Amino acid sequence: MSSPKLRRACVVAPLIAKEGEWRILFTLRGDNLSSHGGQVSFPGGVVEQGEGLEEAALREVEEEIGVPASAVQLIGRLDDLVTHSGFLVAPFVGIIPENFDYLIQSQEVDEVFEVPVDTLMRRDNPLVKNVEFRGRMYPSYFYEHGGPVVWGLTARMVKALLDVVRATT
Repeated sequence: MSSPKLRRACVVAPLIAKEGEWRILFTLRGDNLSSHGGQVSFPGGVVEQGEGLEEAALREVEEEIGVPASAVQLIGRLDDLVTHSGFLVAPFVGIIPENFDYLIQSQEVDEVFEVPVDTLMRRDNPLVKNVEFRGRMYPSYFYEHGGPVVWGLTARMVKALLDVVRATT
């Protein structure tokens, strides 16, 4: 039995130093989208033909939230993740400017919001709950912070990033 080929995608987990604390920027995807509509995500998407992973990640940040690629300082890369929907995702971590006026691509993004890293690292985060996808149950992380809940693939990336933060502090 052969497995289907995974589609290559990438995201950037944007960090912002603001008011004396580190924050992570998230996007809320539009409800109108057929894939993951209404969910919290990082700027990202499918890698186009002939495009490198870093190049694609930076392009997606610029397209989705209007931060020019030249203004993003990539500082690392988390381990690739495989999604249940057939993607191999390369998560990058990048620092973006503190005071930036986001230019949101309204076809994909409804909202941009920031959550302090300390809030995400609270003792009660993350919760683990089972989620159904295509008739099967999967455990998933859930980060609650008083705004849209971060869960699924985005929460897996947040957990990986925060594990690195914990290991280095």
